Amino acid sequence: MRRRVQVLLALLAVFPAASPAAMPQEPQRPQEPREPQEPGEPQESAKPPEEADPLEARVRAHIAENWSLAFEAPDFGKGRAWFNVSRPLSLREDLAGRVVLIDFWTYCCINCMHVLPDLEYLEEKHAKEPFVVVGCHSAKFANEAEARNIRQAVLRYDIAHPVVVDEDFAIWNGFGVRSWPTLALVGPDGRLLAQVSGEGQRRVLDALVSQALDFYRAKGALAPRPLPLRREAALELARELAFPGKLAVEPGGERLWIADTGHHRLVAVTLEGRFVRAVGSGRPGLKDGPAEEAELHEPQGLAFADVSPGGWSLLVADTGNHALRRVDLRTGSVATIAGDGRQGRDREGDFEALRTSLNSPWDLLARGKEVLVAMAGPHQVWRLDLEKGRIGPFAGDGSERKADGPFAWAAFAQPSGLAEKDGVVYVADSESSSVRAIDLAKSQVSTVAGGNENPRDLFCFGDEDGKGPGKRFQHPLGVLVLDGVLYVADTYNHKVKTADVRTGEVKTFAGTGKPGAADGPVLEGSFQEPGGLAGWGKALFVADTNNHRIRRIDLAAREVATLRLEGVPVPMAAAVASGREPATGGQLPDLPDLAGTVRRPKLAARLAPGKAELRRGSRSPRARSSPRARRASSG
Repeated sequence: MRRRVQVLLALLAVFPAASPAAMPQEPQRPQEPREPQEPGEPQESAKPPEEADPLEARVRAHIAENWSLAFEAPDFGKGRAWFNVSRPLSLREDLAGRVVLIDFWTYCCINCMHVLPDLEYLEEKHAKEPFVVVGCHSAKFANEAEARNIRQAVLRYDIAHPVVVDEDFAIWNGFGVRSWPTLALVGPDGRLLAQVSGEGQRRVLDALVSQALDFYRAKGALAPRPLPLRREAALELARELAFPGKLAVEPGGERLWIADTGHHRLVAVTLEGRFVRAVGSGRPGLKDGPAEEAELHEPQGLAFADVSPGGWSLLVADTGNHALRRVDLRTGSVATIAGDGRQGRDREGDFEALRTSLNSPWDLLARGKEVLVAMAGPHQVWRLDLEKGRIGPFAGDGSERKADGPFAWAAFAQPSGLAEKDGVVYVADSESSSVRAIDLAKSQVSTVAGGNENPRDLFCFGDEDGKGPGKRFQHPLGVLVLDGVLYVADTYNHKVKTADVRTGEVKTFAGTGKPGAADGPVLEGSFQEPGGLAGWGKALFVADTNNHRIRRIDLAAREVATLRLEGVPVPMAAAVASGREPATGGQLPDLPDLAGTVRRPKLAARLAPGKAELRRGSRSPRARSSPRARRASSG
């Protein structure tokens, strides 16, 4: 049976993947795909109506041929965790009569993140048709297999469609999937129609969904049933911070800047936690202008550069916009300095910064009049010349590997954090679970610690202290040099570690290794997927991402404490999108504690200026929901 499945799935492939799959390195573990070699974005230019679309014709023929094979897609099985629904779904029952697009993803993978806008596009385009997207989360990292962590990813990426947890790879193997991301199209009769791998396939996916709907409409087979949709976001209350990413302390040590990633804004507080300023409206978008009107989208990396006559500016890796922004520290106004808002595919060349497309910039390191950029999408480190306004690849060949050597031959795997000491730039190379070093004088890349000596083995991860290569880290996202010590945000191990840059020895510095939010001595304190680090004096600040908190480690006393925020406003966009009242009216009920839940203390907060709508006779705000939220709340 397994052999027949593999043969049929080979026939079901519509086109070669934009990100072709690599063979697994371990028998039980799948491998992430290589990067796309050519773009697959939809064409904006319109064609004359009489001109036939060869892609649509080809897709139509494939759907008809694959339908005739009558291969029945495997169901999801029972006993699995689901999100964005009130109960588990079945292909045979709940989804019968609908065209279903199943997205096989893992939440660490940058390629999977890039597919999400395409899925949202399809959901909006076919919102009134019997079509649904179902995410199937099959984890790469051990930490990603935990259902509560997957739920946090659903919230972080604002995913509205149903998501099933495939913790044992049973669904993955049933569909014959080999790489992330892979998308499988299933007809309303349960027949498997097509399978596409890799990012950059919006045009192909759009044609597949449209043609499948037309095909089954002609057969009279579209008969959808109501779905028990219930967004996870509707169960959450607004908070001061949402999934904070990177941190930076302003020159002079007066303010700590926070990439409030989930709120699409920046927040400045004193080192004691008192609110100073917010930059960004809280609505995702790409808009320059005054602090309260500007728009960002999932900002991450922060760096300070003396680039204007008036003094220092804050530079921002605006990850979701594929752009770099600059914030005037005097006025808070925002300007774009690189990127055109579209995802790029370039891996070599030198470009005019404002006229090129970037690819998920994740962190920044300012060095005088140049800025190094951890460009997670193409797995490279880029360099921006602030004076000339030029940008281009600096180190890494663009393949997703862990290869040392000269800049042009070396390779990274989703670089996500940057720090410098004595002319050496240290890189949190997240997908290879290692820390890399870029020697600027020698133009060489080397490995400090972690990972496998096999460049293509991206599955060497764990939580073992020691020297050199090996299972030292699990998807680290941040690095910081403070008082000569290299600190590492070992994200999926829920720890902060140190790495000796001379010997490669890795030691646990803070965290128990289990997710939590406990304060106390460094080895008794706990974190949940810490993603960013910043320091000043004897204070080490940690962006405790999944706890939605900033933690402060006293390096002298070796104590972890939660930074108590005072007066940080909740963005109105976040306030009206969360905590919707139940249908019976009245106040929101208390939700039961889940395993591992830590109740946050009550903190004073105030809403940023904006409009809200109060429902007459109700004690709780009634939010105007977004189109996506309205769809999710209906059958």
